Amino acid sequence: MSQHTVDGKSILQQGIHCTEIVNNMKDGLAIVHEGRVVFANSAWYTITSSDADAISEHMLVDIFSEYMRSQVQDAYDDTLRSQQTTTLDDCMLVGETLYVELTLSPLHTDKNDFVMVSLRDVTSRCALLRKVQQHNERLESILHSMHDVVISLSAEDHSILSINSAAEILFGIPLRNLSKATESGLFLLVHPDDREKVQNFYYTLPMMEFNELEYRIVRQDESIRWVRDEGYVVYCKSTNLQRIDHIIRDITQEKQAIQALHKSERKYKNFFHKIKDMAFTVSPEGFFLDINDAGIELLGLESRKVALQSNVQSFAENPVVIDEILAELEDKGFITNKYVTLKSTSGKSIEVDITARVKKNESGQIRYYEGIASNITQALENQRNRVLRNTAAGMCHYLNSHLMHLSSATDGMEEELAELDEKFMTSSGPEEKDEIWFNGRNALNGYLHDVTIL
Repeated sequence: MSQHTVDGKSILQQGIHCTEIVNNMKDGLAIVHEGRVVFANSAWYTITSSDADAISEHMLVDIFSEYMRSQVQDAYDDTLRSQQTTTLDDCMLVGETLYVELTLSPLHTDKNDFVMVSLRDVTSRCALLRKVQQHNERLESILHSMHDVVISLSAEDHSILSINSAAEILFGIPLRNLSKATESGLFLLVHPDDREKVQNFYYTLPMMEFNELEYRIVRQDESIRWVRDEGYVVYCKSTNLQRIDHIIRDITQEKQAIQALHKSERKYKNFFHKIKDMAFTVSPEGFFLDINDAGIELLGLESRKVALQSNVQSFAENPVVIDEILAELEDKGFITNKYVTLKSTSGKSIEVDITARVKKNESGQIRYYEGIASNITQALENQRNRVLRNTAAGMCHYLNSHLMHLSSATDGMEEELAELDEKFMTSSGPEEKDEIWFNGRNALNGYLHDVTIL
C-alpha cells in the first residue's frame, strides 16, 4: 500500500483507516475522491500498469479505454448520488488488452464524497466469452444457412427455444410467427391423417431419447410436403436441464422419386414376367440372375430356383457362339438380332433371336447382361417350308410345260399320219404320192424338232 503525506492526512481526518485496504488481495482496490485516485493497493498498480509515486495525478476514468470513460464517469456519479454500490462488467482498460469488473462502493463519511473502487481482472473470462460468442455466431450462421429445419424445444413447457430460417421456407410461414409458436402449434402444420402418430412421436421422445419419423405437412399455401423428423434429447450438464432438438428435412422430391421408382419397377416386373419372349439377366460369369416364366418354359426348367442355379452356356448348342456374343457385348455394349441355337433340358433344339445390352457400374465394370430371346424356331421352319414349296411349284410348272408340248406334238403327229394315209388312198399316180410323202415327212420332222428343243 502506498500512502502520500498530504492526501493521507485528509483521509485520516475523515476517519478512514488504511487497514481497510488489504495488501494481499488479488483484486485492485483504491479510494477515489473527486474522481482522483488517492489510495491504491499493489494489485491496483499491477492491473492498471500505473506508477505508485504519481498516484495523485491518476484520474479514475483515465485508466479505461476512451470509449469506456463516459460509462465509468456516469457510474461514479451515480454511486455518489445514490450512495449505492454500482458494478460495471467487462470494462476495457487503456491498451485494450485487459478487461476488468469495476465495482464502486460509497464510503460513508461526513461528506460522503469518497468512493472505494475495486478492479477484478476478468480478461481470461472475457476471452472465453468472446470465443463462446464467436462459436455461437458461427453456429447460428450455419443453422440459418442450412436447408434443414432445426427446432429446439423446452423439455419443461415445450415452448420453442430457437428455430432457424429454413422453417420459413418449409412451412411457408414467417419466422417471427413460428418463433412464438409452441409444440402444439407445430402439430397444426401436420397433415390431419398423420397428426396422431406425430403427437405420439413427440410425446414419447423424452423416453426414447432418439427417434425419427416420416410424415406429411401442409404448408400455408395448402401444398403437401413429406418430411423426415429426427428428434434428440439433449442434456445440459451445467444446469441439469433438458431440451429437445428436432432436425426436419424436406424429403418430398426423394419420396416422389422413390414412388416413381416403385411404379417403374412394378411396370418393369409386369412387362418382364408377362412378355411371351424369354427375358433374362445374366451375370458376367454366365449365371442367370433373373429369368421370366416364358424363359423357364422355353428352356424346359423345373422352377425358377433351378433356373437361377443354371449357366447359359449349358443351354448353348454351340458354346463358341455364346462366347462371341459376350465378346461383342463387352466391346459394343449391345447386340441386336443375333441368331443362336439353344438346347432345352429335353434335348430339343430351339432357334432364338437375341437382343441384349450390358449394364456397368460407375467404375466401368460389368454388373450384368440383360436382354430378350425370341423363339424363331417355327418362323424359320415356316420359311424353309415356303422355300421348298416355291421350288416345287417351279419344277411342276417346268414339267407341265414340257408335258404339254409333248402331248401337242404327239397329237399333231397322229393327225399328220392319219392325213397321209388318207391322201395315199386317194392319190392317182406315183408323182402325186411322192409329193404327199415329201410334205408329210417334213411335217413330222418339224414336230420332232419341237420336241427335241424342249
